[in-house]
Amino acid sequence: MREHIVSTYDDDLNTLKAKLLEMGVLVERQIFQAIEVTKIINLAKAKEIQKSDDVIDSLEVEIREFATITLTKRQPLADDLRKIIISLKISSILERIGDHAANIAGRILHVKKVPENYLTDSIYQLGQLVVKNYSKALSSFDQDSHKIAQVVPTEDVTINSVYETCFREHLHLMMEDREIIGFSTQMLFIAKELERIGDLSKVISKEVIYNLKGKITR
Repeated sequence: MREHIVSTYDDDLNTLKAKLLEMGVLVERQIFQAIEVTKIINLAKAKEIQKSDDVIDSLEVEIREFATITLTKRQPLADDLRKIIISLKISSILERIGDHAANIAGRILHVKKVPENYLTDSIYQLGQLVVKNYSKALSSFDQDSHKIAQVVPTEDVTINSVYETCFREHLHLMMEDREIIGFSTQMLFIAKELERIGDLSKVISKEVIYNLKGKITR
């Protein structure tokens, strides 16, 4: 009987992780698509990204409810309790990242098209760095990898540096050409959304390290 209880408990923990990874993959796709519409404006795709955020929100609620039931039913101790709590925290982080991706799509719906005299792709390049680092954070959770998780905060330093460069570049562009002020302003908002995704990816990696080591990293 005891082995059966332990087995079904492990099944619950595995199910919880699987649900989180499903949500994480959906969020990754949403980030990728949001970045793509910053380069090739596609209003239909931007609207689709906003709608898909509802699916991510629903998954977050589903994970929260499943974790709560598991806590009540199993009354876990120590390591298992930490796993469930961290799963709840990561699902909340993923939901917030999905919101930021949806916000990027919303900005694109405001601008509708790229001005012909807007010639930089620095925001797109920033997005590429962000989605790659997010992918590493998700992989560190999937693989229970301390090694991968440690890389994410280091990469975020580069992301912050590129963000600052993008910010200065767009201020310069707006001073040089008043016709692109409106579009460039929206792109700066998008850059900030990307920078926040980078920050939240770093938080995921820290939660993974805490799960593996039982120690909070700063």
